[in-house]
Amino acid sequence: MIFPRAIAMRVIATTVQARPLEGRAFFMSCAVLLGGVLSGAVLGVSPLAAFEAPAATSVVAPAITCPTGETASVVTELFLGREAAGRRVVTETRFADFLAREVTPRFPDGLTVYDANGQWRDETGRITREASKVLLILAPAQEPSADTDPKRPSRAEKIAAIVDAYKRRFRQKSVLVLTRPTCARF
Repeated sequence: MIFPRAIAMRVIATTVQARPLEGRAFFMSCAVLLGGVLSGAVLGVSPLAAFEAPAATSVVAPAITCPTGETASVVTELFLGREAAGRRVVTETRFADFLAREVTPRFPDGLTVYDANGQWRDETGRITREASKVLLILAPAQEPSADTDPKRPSRAEKIAAIVDAYKRRFRQKSVLVLTRPTCARF
């Protein structure tokens, strides 16, 4: 997938530094992107469809076929910064309390948390680095039908509630959320 230069520069890299395309690679990427836009116009597809934000309850991807013994699942990763105004505001104790109050009640079947170091380019062009926590949640791809419990929030709604609670509680501007289909076996 090719990202516009402005988006590529804002990607948070936890292990590998993301760099914008330069020189010939940038122009080749522009040509491929332009070709995709023109093809979409010919086929009647919005040229911006790939960059439009999905609704909170959108389907992650078409159903995938998993090998025998594995279950179609969805992995969601939340990249949670631990600093605000240049100082550590999310201590281990405060993070454990957040998990107990906000995350575990929504996803009681399990989760994984690990430490990470992220970086991004801010509005002034300065590289900012920050200690982070990555919260990994694995959930079944097939959600229970709304007919069985119409008041039960969807996976996307639960993730959105966790993100909102984290941003509010720890004064964070944003939380990076990655969601993708996968196959899982325990």
